Amino acid sequence: MASRMASLVRLRNIFKSRAAKIQAEDEWLDSISPIGGDPLNYFVRYNTWASIDDSDFNGHLSNSSYAKTLDSARFKAALAMFPRFFSAGGWMALAATHYNFVREIPMFASYEVRLSVGGWDQKWIYVVAKFVTKPSKKGKKTSKALKQPAPPSDADTNGTLFNASLRTGNEVSITTTPADTINPPLRTSDALKAVTASLSSQHEPDGAILNTICVSQCCFKIGRITVPPAVILAVNGFSVPAPPLADGSPAMPYSRSNPPPHWAQAKAVMSRPLGGSKRKLQELFKGGWRNVPEAERWWDAAMGGVVEEKRKKGLEVFQSLGLGIAGARHL
Repeated sequence: MASRMASLVRLRNIFKSRAAKIQAEDEWLDSISPIGGDPLNYFVRYNTWASIDDSDFNGHLSNSSYAKTLDSARFKAALAMFPRFFSAGGWMALAATHYNFVREIPMFASYEVRLSVGGWDQKWIYVVAKFVTKPSKKGKKTSKALKQPAPPSDADTNGTLFNASLRTGNEVSITTTPADTINPPLRTSDALKAVTASLSSQHEPDGAILNTICVSQCCFKIGRITVPPAVILAVNGFSVPAPPLADGSPAMPYSRSNPPPHWAQAKAVMSRPLGGSKRKLQELFKGGWRNVPEAERWWDAAMGGVVEEKRKKGLEVFQSLGLGIAGARHL
C-alpha cells in the first residue's frame, strides 16, 4: 500500500539529516509519478473475478457489481496517475458514470478493468474504463500483453497515499452544459450509442473481449475549489511525446531520467529541495494558476501538440453524454 510505502521511506531515513529526509521523500514521489507519460495513452489495470457474492441469479456478474468494482479500479488509477495531487491534499469528485453493457461476464470468470483518460476540459476529466475478459485458450493463440507505459516497480497503488480520497460530492453537477442550451435535446440513448461506437471501434491490443464500457465524469478538488485537469496532469509529469530529431528519427521518450521540458518548472513549485513546497503547490491549485500569464503557462505547453488534438476529438464524444442526460431531464 502506498501509505505503508510512505511510512517505510520515512522509517528508512529516520537517522538521516533533515535535508536528506526531504530529498529522499522528493525522490520517492518522483519514482511513483508517471513522468513523461502520454495522458491519453496511459493505462492502469485492475484485476478481479466474478464471485458468487457479485453475481446474480442469471449466473453472471450483477449490474450493480460493476459500480462496486469500478470504485476500486478508479481509485487505483487515480493514485497511479496523480500522486503529487493527492500528496498536496487534493481529492476527486465523481459527477456521473455512464455504463454500456456489451457482453455478460460469467460467474467465477476472471476479468480486468482497463482505465485510461479519454479527454478533459477546463473543469471535467473523463475516465474510460473497459471491463474485458480473456478469450478461451481453446483454438486461440497465446495473446500478447497489453502494451502500455509501465508504472514504477516500487509503486503500489492498491492503498491510500497520504490523505488521498476519491469521493462522490453532492455539490457537483451532473453535466457542464446548462439544460437551456440544448437545442434540440439529444436523446440519452443516442448519446450512449454514439460514445460506445466510438470507444469500441478499436480492438484491444491483446485480443481481449470487451464486456462493458464505462465513462466516469470527474473533477479535481483542493478543498472545495476546482482545479483544471491540465494543471493536474502536468504537475504529475504527463506530457506531449518528445518531438522527432532533426533527421526525422525518433527522439528518446520522456521519462524520469529524461524529463519533459516543463518538469523543471513544475518541480520549482512543488519540490522542497528545489525551493518549492506543499504550500506553494496548494496555492497553484487554489487559483494561483490564473495569475500566470498565458504565454508562461507550462502546463498548457505540456498538454499541447498531438495531445491537444486528440483531447479535442475525444471531448466531442464525451460531452455528448452530458447533452443526452440533460435532454432526458425534460422528457
